[in-house]
Amino acid sequence: MIDLQLPSRRELVHETLRLIRRYHIKPKRSLGQNFVVDPNLIRDLIMAADLRAHDVVLEIGAGLGTLTRYLARCSRKVIAIEVDRRLVRVLRDVLREYDNVEVIEGDALDIKWPSVDKVISNIPYSISSPITEKLLSEGKFHTAVLTYQLEFARRLCAKPGSDDYGRITILAYYYAEVELLRVVPRESFIPRPEVLSAIVRMVPKRIRLQVADEELFFRVVRELFTQRGRTLRKALKVVGRRLGVEECVMTRIGEVIDLRTRVEHLRPEDFAVIANIIAEQELHS
Repeated sequence: MIDLQLPSRRELVHETLRLIRRYHIKPKRSLGQNFVVDPNLIRDLIMAADLRAHDVVLEIGAGLGTLTRYLARCSRKVIAIEVDRRLVRVLRDVLREYDNVEVIEGDALDIKWPSVDKVISNIPYSISSPITEKLLSEGKFHTAVLTYQLEFARRLCAKPGSDDYGRITILAYYYAEVELLRVVPRESFIPRPEVLSAIVRMVPKRIRLQVADEELFFRVVRELFTQRGRTLRKALKVVGRRLGVEECVMTRIGEVIDLRTRVEHLRPEDFAVIANIIAEQELHS
């Protein structure tokens, strides 16, 4: 990896405020606009991704281009997506010396993402969940290193039975190896967010849970977590009609999973078993 020659935090703060004043930028909370002013965060994102000179990188929510320029120095190409037209103008100005940066104006949720080697981004907190779902289910990448709101990051890595465990945990577990690397202080951004952040690394799994019907699996997860505090038996009775669970299916599920187990304590593998039994019933009905 080349020497990043990162400036001090003071210099990053000064440059960020200069750009905000020059382009009359008023950060929009609705878009989760918090601009990076922490050189340690920039370094850690790049190092955690093991960024190489031949890599193509996707950045979602490029903001003022602070992270983008250092990604460009370490990689073959950076594809930077930004929805705010005001910031797109800034990006095209401040990054004009980098011929390996492509700035795309648009909503990352609506754009078809290209195949890349790495995804490195400070994810806008307002769209953390849909962006993560799209990244995991549609994205083509080798490694993703992202900053999230700490609360959301904990949900991605949660264990069965914990308060943070839920649908997004199962989705992340299904698609990737997920690791919370470190907490990021509020002072790493301007304006300062009201919450702590965290760096998360995701690497797509080569071998996933064995499910007969992926769409049904996620539907089962979604429906059952609406009854997270109930036992599996009671939860299936409530959502069974929507899932098409007959009494014989309940019996089969009970042969391999204790129906007294609360939904919030079920392992991802348990959800796969439940979905596969339901899928088998549908196949023979």
